[in-house]
Amino acid sequence: MTRPLAIGAALLGLLGACAPETTTPDLAYTVTVQSAMDGNALSTDCVDSAPFFDQTYSYELYFEGSTVEVKIDGESFGSGTRSGCDLVYESAVWLEERASGDLRWQLTGEAVYEGAAGGCSLDEGVDWEGDEVIEITESEDEDIPVGCTYDMVTEGTLKAG
Repeated sequence: MTRPLAIGAALLGLLGACAPETTTPDLAYTVTVQSAMDGNALSTDCVDSAPFFDQTYSYELYFEGSTVEVKIDGESFGSGTRSGCDLVYESAVWLEERASGDLRWQLTGEAVYEGAAGGCSLDEGVDWEGDEVIEITESEDEDIPVGCTYDMVTEGTLKAG
């Protein structure tokens, strides 16, 4: 009778060994990403008009020396390098499936960020400030040409680290 229990315990141990490893980010921020504005218009060289973008995400940073893996909402997004309070990062090329034609885009970003110790030149109550540029690398949408860019601004607060 103890044999099935022993086998079950052994299988449970093996399954636990195969479970994905979870790691805690070195720093995590709640970051709001918004369309950058140029006067009353969106800052883009793509289209005459587009909807204003305003979304909040969790940006998680994982450090390996000066190299940084960037995850957004727990999903691997891109990588970059850090130096002091400055971070420069780039995403992989992402596919966006749309009714008007699929797009592929890539994001590059720069940010000033700080951890709980502070010490960086940021406004009171802000732990992350930056800019991102989204560039269209492939387009099946006739209204959005390859090479067009959308400028974004980012601002956030530290939530862990």
